[in-house]
Order: sequence, then C-alpha cells, then structure tokens
Amino acid sequence: MHKIDCKGLACPQPVINCRDYIEAHKPNEFQIIVDNAPAVENITRFTENNGYKVENVDKINEKEYVLTIVCTSDAKNDVPHFERSAFFTDTPIFTKVPMFKELAENYEDYLAFTKEYSKTVIFLSTDLLGHGDDELGAKLMENFLASLAEINIWQIILVNGGVRLATKEGKNLESLRKLEKMGVKINVCGACLNHYGLYDQKKIGETTNMLDIVTMLDTADKVIRP
Repeated sequence: MHKIDCKGLACPQPVINCRDYIEAHKPNEFQIIVDNAPAVENITRFTENNGYKVENVDKINEKEYVLTIVCTSDAKNDVPHFERSAFFTDTPIFTKVPMFKELAENYEDYLAFTKEYSKTVIFLSTDLLGHGDDELGAKLMENFLASLAEINIWQIILVNGGVRLATKEGKNLESLRKLEKMGVKINVCGACLNHYGLYDQKKIGETTNMLDIVTMLDTADKVIRP
C-alpha cells in the first residue's frame, strides 16, 4: 500500500499532499503518516468530503499517526472539493433556507443561493479587541461577539490567540454557541491550538487548517477583521 510520510510538515501541507495524491491517482486505498492530532482531524474531514474515508488510525506514539484511507465512491463530482466540504455538509447556515431543507444540498441551488446572500467572514487573531489596555480589550471582545448575532455572518475564523475564545467558559463562549446555533460555522486553527497546548480544551467549532482558512478568505464576499 502506498504511504505518504507527512511527519514534520507544517499545516496545511499534509492536507495538500493528501489532496494532490487523490487527484493524481484516484487510489482505492493508501496511508498517510502525520505527527499531530489536528492533522488527523483535518485529513479525516477532507477525505470524507471527497469520496474517501479514514478507515483506521493507528496511533504509534504521541508524534506518529498512521491513517489508512479508502475510497468510498468513484471520487468523481462536478462540485469543487472545497465548496463541497465547506459550503454543504459542514455549514449549518444553509439549513435556515427552505430550499436547502427541501432539495438536500443541490449544487445548482447552492449557486443560486450564493448569488443572493452575502458570505461574511469574521477573522479573529486575538482574544482581545484593540490595543492599550488588556482588561478593556477583553470587555470589548465580549461586546463584539455578543453583537455579531445582529448581522448576517457566514463563518468565523479563530487563529493565533483567537483560539482561546473557543476554549474558555464565559460570555465569549456563550456568544459563540449562540452564533453556532444560528448557523454560523466556527473554524478553529488546529496548529494554533497545538501551539498553545489547547487542542484537548476546544469546546466549540471545527478544527481547521491553513488551506481551508485561505480558501474561505478568498471565497468570502466580505472579511471583517477587528
């Protein structure tokens, strides 16, 4: 069985290597070796949205995971892989629109939807708002997140210190949970969680990688970075 060794590679290279191998070879099965849990989660999500699945994960030690990936379909789909993963199965905001409940994620209806509705992304790289006084910055962030429910948000991206917002109980987490219930997708940088030792403390959102983050920013109609 073909093996792709991605140990030591920074995010999002393991996902890119997985994608490139699938697109080039359309294999029935193969294995990927990675050295961190976020990479396992990101590859699992990517394969599930591209006609494959992670059939087995062997945890050799804290720095080595072997993922066995098998094909679950012919892997032929006219929907671009990122749109299929990020806009359909992963994004509950579309369940608020009757046509998506009735027509079960039809791609043509998705295209019609995106022409009518704006895709606004909130990009947060810190758990404080502004510079000068950290106590004030913390309160301003609480107010900011609480106010987001008043506007139409597509996705929220948390990177660097912003991932702390997804790990600590309190007003910020309550606001994020409210937004998630409204259909807003919360994306939490896996490499950032790992860096701060917070991977196991994430309480909300989906662990994501830099490839998805960059693509979301490129696809968005508007990006708000306070």
